[in-house]
Amino acid sequence: MSQPASLPRLVGCCALVALAQPLAAEPRLPTISVVATGTERAVDTLPESVSVVERDQLERDQPSTVGEVLETLPNVALGGGPRPAGQQLTIRGIGDSRLLYMIDGVRQNFSRSHSARIFVEPELLERVEVLRGPASALWGSGAIGGVVALQTREAADLLRPGQRIGGLVKTGYQDVNDEWLGAAAVYGAPTDGLDYLLNLSYREAGDVALGNGEDLDHSGYERLSGLGKLNWTPDGVNHFGLSLMAGALSGEVPSNAQIAATAEDLLDRDIQQTNLALRYRHEAPDQPWFNPALTLYRNLTDIDETRLHDGREDETEIETLGIDLRNQMRLSGEGALAQLLSYGLEWHRDSVEARRDGAPRSSYPDGEGEVLGLFLQDEIMIGERWTLIPGVRWDRYTRESDDATLEDHDDSAFSAKLGVDVAVTDWLSLQASYNEAFRAPGVSELYVSGTHFSCGRGCQNLFVPNPDLEPEKAHNKEIGIRLHRDDLFASGDHARFQARAFRNDVDDFIDQIVQFVFYPVPGNPQRGGVTTFRNVDSAKLEGFELEAGYDAGRWFANAFFARTRGEDKTSGEPLSSVQPDTWQFETGLRLPEHRVELGWRARFVAEQDRVPVDGTPADAYQLHDLWLTWRPHRDLTLDLGIDNLFDEDYLPYLSALEGPGRNLKATLSYRF
Repeated sequence: MSQPASLPRLVGCCALVALAQPLAAEPRLPTISVVATGTERAVDTLPESVSVVERDQLERDQPSTVGEVLETLPNVALGGGPRPAGQQLTIRGIGDSRLLYMIDGVRQNFSRSHSARIFVEPELLERVEVLRGPASALWGSGAIGGVVALQTREAADLLRPGQRIGGLVKTGYQDVNDEWLGAAAVYGAPTDGLDYLLNLSYREAGDVALGNGEDLDHSGYERLSGLGKLNWTPDGVNHFGLSLMAGALSGEVPSNAQIAATAEDLLDRDIQQTNLALRYRHEAPDQPWFNPALTLYRNLTDIDETRLHDGREDETEIETLGIDLRNQMRLSGEGALAQLLSYGLEWHRDSVEARRDGAPRSSYPDGEGEVLGLFLQDEIMIGERWTLIPGVRWDRYTRESDDATLEDHDDSAFSAKLGVDVAVTDWLSLQASYNEAFRAPGVSELYVSGTHFSCGRGCQNLFVPNPDLEPEKAHNKEIGIRLHRDDLFASGDHARFQARAFRNDVDDFIDQIVQFVFYPVPGNPQRGGVTTFRNVDSAKLEGFELEAGYDAGRWFANAFFARTRGEDKTSGEPLSSVQPDTWQFETGLRLPEHRVELGWRARFVAEQDRVPVDGTPADAYQLHDLWLTWRPHRDLTLDLGIDNLFDEDYLPYLSALEGPGRNLKATLSYRF
């Protein structure tokens, strides 16, 4: 796809800007994580496996979706194809529906087959954390494979020291799908203790050009996103916050956005997501035992679909109301013993309502689900070398269908964790952890009915409800070693290495079982058979991750290798959800005298031939990306990039759609 004349003009204009003063050296600070323990801890001290993507990488990579950044992390894969509405993550062989997504600490429970879970605009994010492995002892239902925690921007992230009001404007272009971006933000702190942020973003894209030279029909979209925040701290102790994030994604797509479009299956789809949260936090330095935090939230996903060939209209609405209340107590013991005790409760209710041409839609049944969870976690620091992190959680959940003929479903689950970090020296540490997780069955899995699909005249495959589903359960064991040293070969450099091995045993997988027949079966007088959800045999997933990096100030290099193996414990067959081995290398240069950073990243994905008998293998492929960031002025930034430099024609494993071809992109932003 040729690029418009406006792109070279944009780059040319920026090249005429005079170079300003050199970049100032910034001190290296430890990377902080919140998702693993619910408290701020340096990643190097965590027994779990956590990756953090900071704002500078989000700007450098210029992603259109969050998944485009996360697929560059170890044992994280992005599937579903190039359409944003169909993209789904896999972490360590566990699929998207078994991951927990959070935005600013608030869970996102929307889930639908063949659909993305969240549609957040990357421009609204400050950082992303990914916890690989089960985590229900802290976060409750859903975290079988891991947690994806998104943190949106704050006024404090953008305001410079002494600045009371500021703004940001940004424009960008990507030629692989003729995509344009426009964004603007205004933020300020009119008085001490009060700040606000308003951020708006709009994207418009056409069909994606694939590596095979063809365009992916009906892959264009429009997305309008907004974020508003208000924070008030009247006395330095009591903190109040209000946030509202909303987004709309629209376009003509097939009902399953992960496959090629057909005329009979084409929809005009509008997806709207709204997240509203009220927060209160009490922090008093002289009261280490009383630091409560309360969050009240409401999430709403509204999907309107019109099938183009016959005008059939579907409406789907999923609402989550929730409360999160927790307290932290900082305790000191004798000698060098210290503790950070966290405890609290979480309650949330999911409501599902679906209509087809105004009538109830049995294939997406109406119903409600409630969860009440109580948790306790203790971070115990023994001297300067040992850290123990035990935790427990109990959850009680109920599921109810609006169909009075179907029984209510209620059950409970207990989750535990134990992590150990031992700092053998100032630069070498050992970790071990055990984590449990569960996922409660959803309303649609329990109570789905109606027609799954038609197979000709008089032939229908029908859904059969199963209100007796058990929760899925995971048990993860993990060991690791970390090395991190400053001034290893030269003053100011930083070297790191870590290796982690894990085994995750998952019981009672909930799977969709399709029995397709051409003759009548009991309870189904028509041809076509039945489809239901069942707890199937247990699975074993094991693997390891190797990561290394070196930062010398003027240049840097990072690399990882990730491998996961999975099998059905009963049949011994490989699990179809496990992604192939992946190597990634990244290196770059910093030219502070010119305020320039440039780099190269290569990702090598191995072939996948470890598939079930009826599975489809995948070929190996490799992708190369380039980027350049130039700050000709403190307030002006130009990001240039090329994805898939060699226009590789590739088909990711478990994807029915080829990946995007070569993509030239540019973003220009200005702060004032």
